[in-house]
Amino acid sequence: MKLFSKYNRINIIASILIFLGGCLAFYFVMDYVLIKQLDEALETEESEIVQYVQSHNSLPEIVNTNDQQTYFVEVAEPFSKTIYHSKKLWNKSEQESEWMRQLIFGITVSNRHYQITVNKSQEETKGFLQLIVLIAATMIALILIAGYIINRVVLKRLWQPFYNSIHSISNYQLQQQAIQLPSTPIEEFNLLNHTINQMTARVEKDYQTLKAFTGNAAHEMQTPLAVISTNTESLMQDETVLKLHHTTISTIEEAAKRLSRLNQSLLLLTKIENRRFDLTEKIQWDELIQKRASELNELMVSQNIHLSIDTVPVTAVFHQHLADIIVSNLLGNAIRYNYQSGSIDIQLNKSAFTISNTSTLPSLDETRIFNRFYRHPETKVDGNGLGLSIVQQVCHAAGYTISYQYNNNRHIFTIHF
Repeated sequence: MKLFSKYNRINIIASILIFLGGCLAFYFVMDYVLIKQLDEALETEESEIVQYVQSHNSLPEIVNTNDQQTYFVEVAEPFSKTIYHSKKLWNKSEQESEWMRQLIFGITVSNRHYQITVNKSQEETKGFLQLIVLIAATMIALILIAGYIINRVVLKRLWQPFYNSIHSISNYQLQQQAIQLPSTPIEEFNLLNHTINQMTARVEKDYQTLKAFTGNAAHEMQTPLAVISTNTESLMQDETVLKLHHTTISTIEEAAKRLSRLNQSLLLLTKIENRRFDLTEKIQWDELIQKRASELNELMVSQNIHLSIDTVPVTAVFHQHLADIIVSNLLGNAIRYNYQSGSIDIQLNKSAFTISNTSTLPSLDETRIFNRFYRHPETKVDGNGLGLSIVQQVCHAAGYTISYQYNNNRHIFTIHF
């Protein structure tokens, strides 16, 4: 859930609870105030009746209306209580039940005791209370809605620099220049952008340093490797030395060849990462696959590997050497890690190039298979673990994607153009 959505949800829930609590509190307070006013009016009526009795020693003549009625009831004993309460009574004039506020008190006239009941209608009070509550509720609801809209617009605008920074980070690639996020009026976002700028600058600097070291190291290794190879060949030609140190010399020669292949692979990776290849050549993928398959045919025949090729003419603007690297590495691995009387299937269409093979190896780690120097524990020792990493880098340079899956005991590599 987005921070903005979570904030809005909490804000709306809190506002609704406050709104309901405020409306209830306002209703009861106003109800109390209006009832208090009715009670004061009833007290005034009581005072007028008492004053009239004291002045005339008789009960006043009562004229009842729709809003107020007064009743005298003679009782045997003096009624000394004063009672206020609300009660729903039948209104003869309106022919309906209405809420009335009642005042009941007692009075004595010429030694005769009376219970006096004064009823005052609460309908106007309740109507007035409902109107006030409705107006207040409407105002509060409008304020909440306006606040929500304003918050949505304002917060979205305030958070826009953050989303701009996230967009820049998501599109950032290490080989590009360091990110330069602009300053913003919001101090927190400005601090975030400044920190990201410094971090990417350090990462870019470290990456360039490491890339330069790799390229320089691989380049400088060429001369001593050439010297080792030359002297090893000289020793191999000396029969006296060869008889005494054949195993040692063979080990040195094999190690030198492996180191040379590793050096060439690192140099190739450096060139690909530095984009030193111009992808402007016209490549005929179906012809390239047929050509590489023909070159490796004798090797497959020696292992009795069955090759199935299903291609259609596919032309692309790419680089001849890089395209050759893709086909050679994938087909070479399919042969190298296959078993006697195994099979290799190659399919090529307008959208993808797929190569699958049987193998002595079980399923590979899909999360690490394209990492540099990754090798399955059962992999042959002559590999350096860079072949698939190089293929992935070449695909990345061309805008292709490569995927791996293990299905029906077959390793399947697919390049999506």
